[in-house]
Amino acid sequence: MPVNPFYNIENPELIGYEYAWVDYFRNGVCNDGIVGRRVCESWGRCDEAGLSATAGKTDAVLCPPVDFESRIERNTDYLKIADTIVDSVIDTLEGQGIGVYIVDADGIVLRLRCERGTELYLGEVRSDLCERAAGTNCVDFALRYLEAVSVIGAQHYFQHYHKYAGYAAPIRDVGGETLGAIAIFVRLEHMSGYMMPVAATAAKAIENGIDVLRSHAVIERQNSEKQDILDSVTDGIIYIDKNRRISYVNQKFLDFYAGGVGDLRGKKVNNIRMRPRIDALLDEANKHVNLPVKLIGEKKSWRALLNHHPAHSNLEGENEILIFTTTDEVEEMAGAISKEGEPLRTFESIIGSSMELRKCVANAKRAADYGARVILEGESGTGKEVFAQAIHNRSSRCDEAFVAVDCGAIPRELLESEIFGYEDGAFTGALKGGRAGRFEQAHKGTLFLDEIGNLPYDMQAKLLRVLNDSLVTRIGGQKATKVDVHIIAATNRDLRKEIEAGHFREDLYYRLNVVHINIPPLRERREDIPLLVENFIRQNRQRTGIRTVDEDAMRALRGYSWPGNVRQLYNIFERMMIFADGTRITVDMLPKIVFENAEGFARGDMGESSIDDLDTVSARYVNNVYGRFGGNIKRTAEALKISRSTVYRMLRGAGYLPEGGRDNLVKEGLNASRENI
Repeated sequence: MPVNPFYNIENPELIGYEYAWVDYFRNGVCNDGIVGRRVCESWGRCDEAGLSATAGKTDAVLCPPVDFESRIERNTDYLKIADTIVDSVIDTLEGQGIGVYIVDADGIVLRLRCERGTELYLGEVRSDLCERAAGTNCVDFALRYLEAVSVIGAQHYFQHYHKYAGYAAPIRDVGGETLGAIAIFVRLEHMSGYMMPVAATAAKAIENGIDVLRSHAVIERQNSEKQDILDSVTDGIIYIDKNRRISYVNQKFLDFYAGGVGDLRGKKVNNIRMRPRIDALLDEANKHVNLPVKLIGEKKSWRALLNHHPAHSNLEGENEILIFTTTDEVEEMAGAISKEGEPLRTFESIIGSSMELRKCVANAKRAADYGARVILEGESGTGKEVFAQAIHNRSSRCDEAFVAVDCGAIPRELLESEIFGYEDGAFTGALKGGRAGRFEQAHKGTLFLDEIGNLPYDMQAKLLRVLNDSLVTRIGGQKATKVDVHIIAATNRDLRKEIEAGHFREDLYYRLNVVHINIPPLRERREDIPLLVENFIRQNRQRTGIRTVDEDAMRALRGYSWPGNVRQLYNIFERMMIFADGTRITVDMLPKIVFENAEGFARGDMGESSIDDLDTVSARYVNNVYGRFGGNIKRTAEALKISRSTVYRMLRGAGYLPEGGRDNLVKEGLNASRENI
């Protein structure tokens, strides 16, 4: 098969992927700035596994029939719900030649539905879609990274799949166990921005369906069907009768509205304090779908979406159901992380006595007192979100919502709708009634824009308009909504350099940068390490029994550079506590990566005496630089003035990038800079 078919030459993004793919196979260099770091790593693993990228359409690796039947039996509930959702997805996207896969946690295809005449994408029922069998693809990525992902065109390792776009989202049960994934595939000429939201929404719908199905089984065993159904769902639910008296209310609603106590049954529904007024909404002819409301509870207020529809009943007249979905549930549905509803950190949560850290805390407190916009700059793991939460908790907005958006973790296709919201019918797969964005959710409170340096350039202009006018317009909408939001932004990049490179708007930078706080990395405040360790031991003493750290171990901990900062320190220390036999952390428990790279801590301190060869020392130095740049191969190569392939070779040769897995720094807790596929 000839290299480089260039299926869609009119799309610059797709043609860029093709050029990157050809460059990799001709020159051995992967441009992670174009195809993404995850794709580059996957190509490398496929290459090392001996897969042939240009071999044409390969035969699928099939699960043995007996094993497959066992998998079907184990996933009965999962498939029962998934079949219904797949039918809905096919109907929604009819006419675009799509195919939909349902796979189990091992990547084996359990169900496959295609529109009539659609060519199969990666394989058939029983096919193994893991990377080792099918190369780089969206199903493998969804199961590997447990988030909604896309793999488009020449991001696929196998050339045969370059004419397709794949969108997948993981499916997990209520306990967090991965059940599998749903994937939508389509030819490139039919790809669109709404495929990813459809995949993510379908995955959430399956999760909710499985949750409800299993809840029903519990309810039947307990012989209290109606009330237990209400208590088992994750939303707050109220049944009201024709006289607008509350006939049933579930525990979830009582928990967030009345603190888990009291009984609202028999009371008029207008006893529930809500904005807008609940009785006024019920007087309207139309039923409400995903209407943003504010519940004023006994102890605090809650932002929620209200769904209101009739309930079929044998009683005379018509009952009605009110369903309240709190904001954190909606954010989970979109696949993003929100801190609303969780205890927020305060400045007392920031551990350290170094002068640099004290200065940061003092400046952050002043910013909180004055309500000034803040940019928090610092490496991954330094605690930028802890600072953001502390600022919010000290500010006059502390009783309102703190809403966090990770601009680097949410796929580009979802990011704009996530931040600004969308109206009903804005795109195929949009929730009926539309959805409030993070600005509206954070009204009167604080919006934390984490990793703002990853915000696409075109979206920066829209953010600037909102900051200038305090008005936000949902996607597909015409009406602007007034918002009052305190903005805190965070980045692990130098935004001034990003401006010079043309990646970040200078006018937006000055809008955000009223107070600039540069949080020092842990290696620049090593005197705080004993305090952090002591705090961590104190928090986990009852669980682990650890009481102290010996002198040599502490000396090694202080000598290590901690490229993953406080997050890496806690990660490594927790692991040592788990495997410790006594009440003391000793030097022999230290991971190899710490004592080998700790300044002033020689191998002799571990009872060894040896001299490393030049290759080992060189690789160790490259690994340290690699850690300082947050696990970014490109920036490491530029700083050392060597090729990226040399960086890969040295790190792999020394074992820092083991075959088939993520690098050791990531395993040790380094939150490497995330790049969207």
